[in-house]
Amino acid sequence: MKKLLLFVLLMAGLSAYAQKDSRIVIGTVDTVYSKVLNEKRTIRVHVPEGGKNQHYPVLYILDGEDHFLSAVGITEEMSGVIPPMIVVGIDNMGFNTRERDLTPTIDPKIAHSGGGENFISFMEKELIPYIESRYATANYRVYSGHSLAGLAVVNALFNHAESFNAYIALDPSVWWDDQRWIKIQEPKLSQHNFKGKSLFIAIANNIPPGLDSVSVLKSNDQMSLLTRAVIPFVHAVRDAKPAGLRWASKFYPTERHGTVEMISEYDALRYIFNYYQFRTSQFVEHPELDEDSVLAAHFQMISGRLGYTVLPTENTINELAYDCMGRHKMPQAYKLFIRNTQLYPNSANAFDSLGDYYVAAGDKQKAIEVFTKSLSIQEVADTRNKLNDLKK
Repeated sequence: MKKLLLFVLLMAGLSAYAQKDSRIVIGTVDTVYSKVLNEKRTIRVHVPEGGKNQHYPVLYILDGEDHFLSAVGITEEMSGVIPPMIVVGIDNMGFNTRERDLTPTIDPKIAHSGGGENFISFMEKELIPYIESRYATANYRVYSGHSLAGLAVVNALFNHAESFNAYIALDPSVWWDDQRWIKIQEPKLSQHNFKGKSLFIAIANNIPPGLDSVSVLKSNDQMSLLTRAVIPFVHAVRDAKPAGLRWASKFYPTERHGTVEMISEYDALRYIFNYYQFRTSQFVEHPELDEDSVLAAHFQMISGRLGYTVLPTENTINELAYDCMGRHKMPQAYKLFIRNTQLYPNSANAFDSLGDYYVAAGDKQKAIEVFTKSLSIQEVADTRNKLNDLKK
């Protein structure tokens, strides 16, 4: 009986281990106690895989229980086109607390409203320091929200512009409180200095049938309430020309308020970081350019825009180096492969790629050395086969 019990416990343990190993984990659920809000708040945190000393900008997503997963998917899929990012989703405590936290003023018709300033204080004094003390963050923050959360983002831009570098307001509920709050804020836009700040505004197609973007502004239809507020808000930003603000808006004719969030989040991040991607196609048109020098200059520019040092990723360097080999620019390829091993000395792949260079260059002994180095970092079947072939 004892042997049977031991066997059952052992198998249960192995089963639990197997289940744990087979899961795809994209983040961690954590809690932060807020003295400002006098409650415990749930957050979700995703950290991209990267080098040991790499730091990342942070994307703060409101309505985390709904939008965290899609935000992580976008940032991971677009890594290289945009910088790899830590994603922090802030969960709501329920519908009443959502209205409390995300609204800047008290609407007499809606109980529990008007706690927006307390919530941004929680972000500034508690949540952001908590994240920055525990994760490898860079000094660049993006604040994103949809609907009422988009209203909270607009409030942060107007009254707490120093807290974030970029603001994403997706179909923001600037109709709030019969537009009284937004009408007070809009005339102040030209008085702000938004140097170094970016803003993206998404507008869903909430226009009732038979109306267009002009006639809807005169409508009293409840369906058009949001659109009747967002369009004038975009016009106000355009007319005010706020100093230093880099901004864009986009109308989504085939998306409604409830479907616009994910596609517009993607567009917003692409706009904010539209200078980030390094394009190897430029060397086809200008073969006289030195790839290593252009790569260094590009990431120096990115570092200046983001305000912290950004290094090219291992994949970016690797792809460019192989591209040089394919175009028979071996000296340039060598510089890039060496740069990769210097920047990422713990990467088996960086040394494996350098080995490929030595094979192509006809230096068998050097290829054996770096393939051996690669295998000392990580055993990879393909690298082992290359080494064995060289030794035969």
